[in-house]
Amino acid sequence: MKGDKRTPDCESVSLDGRYPLVVPVMSAAGGVGRSTVAALLAVGLHQRTTDSKDRAVALCDCQPRCASPWPGWLDHTAEHGTSWLAACAAEQFGREVRRSTSAIEVPGGRPMWVLTDSGPLAGGFAGADPGPLAWTPVMRYLRAAVIDADPLEGFRLARQQASGDMSTAAAWMALPSVRTAAVWVTDTSPAGMARTLEAMTAAEACGLPMRQVVIAVNDCRGHGWLARSRSRRTLLADRVGAIVDIGHDAALRRDDWPCRQPEQLNRRDIAALTTAVLTAADRPEASPAAAPSPLSAERTSWHVSTPRPVPANS
Repeated sequence: MKGDKRTPDCESVSLDGRYPLVVPVMSAAGGVGRSTVAALLAVGLHQRTTDSKDRAVALCDCQPRCASPWPGWLDHTAEHGTSWLAACAAEQFGREVRRSTSAIEVPGGRPMWVLTDSGPLAGGFAGADPGPLAWTPVMRYLRAAVIDADPLEGFRLARQQASGDMSTAAAWMALPSVRTAAVWVTDTSPAGMARTLEAMTAAEACGLPMRQVVIAVNDCRGHGWLARSRSRRTLLADRVGAIVDIGHDAALRRDDWPCRQPEQLNRRDIAALTTAVLTAADRPEASPAAAPSPLSAERTSWHVSTPRPVPANS
């Protein structure tokens, strides 16, 4: 069925004096709409949260160009991108982050930051790590960051369960200077729900705080629910912070920016996902240390306009 597009009644949430909110959006397979869900969630947080210091909301894209839709969704493209930032020394980062930050216009607000692989091609760049190693230096300028990760988190959880390196979700949740809510994206297929059940079992075995995990079940193909999928959803219901069903909408399967149409920003399922993420990350915390003045998210001379073609049926 189509996603519910009735206008939700949602109050804004102040993030004043709080550590940055980090939302890694992960999956165990491609083609489940992870980047689309990350885009809708990032815009939802951009519109629902406020901050007196004017810290930005950013989408952090971990994929290299040609493997990511984000370079094609930009309104303003930065001179450099994530491949450039990855090669910067620590003392250069503060200066170069602005030159490497692209932007997307969001109705009724300032542009939303997007860090993606734009600018000159770096042949040795195969994508950014979705964990804190790559993105912690950016957090000082942000009130919220949505990490569009990759389809390898199921493997990372299994590796951690076998006494290997920490998974992306565990690494962010262990970082004391951020507030984390992890979003797991799957489709409604029995195989997708089975992968999700296996991953959540591994996450529990690794000791992750499961109430900080939100599962987004995205009916991206419009197949609806099968009996085996529903039974696996029932098994997951009491093991995570929330399960949010993202209804099918054929418009979201296009290559165009999924938040271009106003009705996509007013969907109740996306508002429910945003609320679930804010609730999952809302745990007692100490006041963060004073942060430096944030960089402006306005368009600068380093950005070039990147017009998107308007579909004929708009």
